[in-house]
Amino acid sequence: DENDLISWHWDHNKQRSIKGINLLSAFYHTQSGKNEPLRIPVGFETIKKTIRFSDVKTKKEKRASPISKNELMRQMITQSIANGLIFKYVLADSWFASVENLKFIVDKKKIFIFDMQSNRLAALSEKDRNAGNWTRIDALAISNNTPVKVWLKDLEFPVFLHKQVFTNKDNSTGNRFLISNDFSLTDEQFTTIYKKRWSVGQYHKSLKQNASIAKSPTRTINTQSNHLFVSIMAYIKLEKLKLANKMNHFAMQTKIYNQALKAAFKELTILKNMAHA
Repeated sequence: DENDLISWHWDHNKQRSIKGINLLSAFYHTQSGKNEPLRIPVGFETIKKTIRFSDVKTKKEKRASPISKNELMRQMITQSIANGLIFKYVLADSWFASVENLKFIVDKKKIFIFDMQSNRLAALSEKDRNAGNWTRIDALAISNNTPVKVWLKDLEFPVFLHKQVFTNKDNSTGNRFLISNDFSLTDEQFTTIYKKRWSVGQYHKSLKQNASIAKSPTRTINTQSNHLFVSIMAYIKLEKLKLANKMNHFAMQTKIYNQALKAAFKELTILKNMAHA
């Protein structure tokens, strides 16, 4: 049932509102090197829409959260630093690429690599920036896969802009624009480091299929929140097992499932033999 936790949220991938729980995670991904990387949540927030109001046009009751996702993200970064977590980069999609967030991360002496909406305004020189000559980043005369220094509108310091060209499954092509305050990044480093953010999708998949995060019979916000927490803790235990056994979560699930089938078949054989005795 709908409540402050389970309500309608805008999904920018599907471009529509969907009903469910909006989970915001601070997800930690270690540098892999020769070993399997550690990938765990170090903080999470649920978006609780506790404010109710009437839509002026439709007269329907709607809900809103008193705190934005961007504020929650900044809080989680601050808490991670206070906890002594060692990290260098902050990766996020275009939803979090606000000027305020970029300034915040620089103030915390961290490096950002963010996806950018193609309609963000930028200038290729400080002269154009001071003159207010802004151009959409998808219209800038820049080379593909070659990072270039630009100035974003309303941002005091320059950033490194990287235009990526990729091919979709249907062989169509598309562009992705990444920005960073690390001017030493190469094309390959931009791509390699930002790809680590995609492990969040694998995290959500494992939460659903291996930690049963969506299969709770609970009815109240308290018990629903508790279920989310223990499901996330179960994921962390799976991650520890992954490192110890050098098998991913789904490989471990398959191994356990196969062993359970063998045990069940063995028991069935015993029962059949008893029936024929």
